[in-house]
Amino acid sequence: MIERCRRAGVPFGWVAADSAYGQDRKLRAALERRRVPYVMAVPGDETVATPGTGPLRVDALAAQVPLVFERRSCGIGTKGQRRYDWALAGVTWPGGADTGPRRGFVHLLLVRRSISDPSQIAYFAVHARTGTPLNEIVRVMGLRWSIEDCFETAKSDCGLDHYEVRTWDAWMRHITLSMAALAFLSITATRTDADAEPPAQLARDEEPEAPEKGEVAGSLAS
Repeated sequence: MIERCRRAGVPFGWVAADSAYGQDRKLRAALERRRVPYVMAVPGDETVATPGTGPLRVDALAAQVPLVFERRSCGIGTKGQRRYDWALAGVTWPGGADTGPRRGFVHLLLVRRSISDPSQIAYFAVHARTGTPLNEIVRVMGLRWSIEDCFETAKSDCGLDHYEVRTWDAWMRHITLSMAALAFLSITATRTDADAEPPAQLARDEEPEAPEKGEVAGSLAS
């Protein structure tokens, strides 16, 4: 049974989470033991360490260490591209191995700064393979919003959260049915949009239709 479940498992490359999970050091350590990369939001008072500073709050570290910000989009939102300024700093996150990240991996602090209001800053704990570019880390962080939006849609449109937890089998069947319904609706909507033909447009060099004689006379008379 265990082997069958292992074969049926779906591999994943990253774990992304909000600060409710990101500040759970035991969860971060468990992912690191399994060599699973993650991008997790953390509150400003979460502690981090660097060789030059020792343990510090992440907001204090971001204020003291020179950061090089780069403007990147983390995905498309309801108002277009979600652009922010981003910066990375090499750190050591507590809760993992005592000697720091495992071979082939690094600990990073990802800092997100609002373009319109630079005082709005968010922090993320990152455990990634050595050499992972900023674009990839930002992309993964942005995926969390689209996943959360997907769950909200499933709850409102397909009753994902309309269940009473009595047995695991019943819960699993309800969740599976709700997600299958959402997948069907999403695919149908996508195909409908793709099949819809855009309205015919008049070419720039195409002559307009000649008006009727009565219209010309009336125009000249006026």
